[in-house]
Amino acid sequence: MKFEIKELLVLALMTAVMAVLSPISIPVGPVPISLGTFAVCLTVAVLGRKMGTISYLIYLLLGLIGLPVFSNYGAGLGKLLGPTGGYLFGMLFLSIVGGFGLDHFPGLFVVQYAFFLIGIALCYLFGTLWLAKVLSLDTAKAVSLGVLPFIVPDCIKVFIALKLGKKLRSAVRLWKNI
Repeated sequence: MKFEIKELLVLALMTAVMAVLSPISIPVGPVPISLGTFAVCLTVAVLGRKMGTISYLIYLLLGLIGLPVFSNYGAGLGKLLGPTGGYLFGMLFLSIVGGFGLDHFPGLFVVQYAFFLIGIALCYLFGTLWLAKVLSLDTAKAVSLGVLPFIVPDCIKVFIALKLGKKLRSAVRLWKNI
């Protein structure tokens, strides 16, 4: 895979956006409310599925090597393997599925929004199963901690990210069609 300088610049910029926004969080239990979901959705909305997913993988790598880019300024292997690690890995589903909807249904906001929500649901599924396993919780308790408080905020974050992402994507296209 060969990238042009402009593509690398936008990729780095959107990875930086995730690294800056994702640590901002409100601790409300084992799973904090953070801007991570918004940042991932915005990144994919600007870059598309392939580049957005690459950007997210770079973000995960930055956190793995110790940069405090995860919620509550967490970092390292312990954070990735801890109670919320499943949500971090689950965001890959969000970037792939949401990006698929974005790339294959241009101009159809409702369809794109639905694909992003499906991606969020897959992230919830993976993350909640992980949370239940790591903390030895029953499914109902894991859902009450890791899903229910986030449904409405995440729907709003996806909506805003897609609207803002569309405007930013247009600006990026002035440089190069990604």
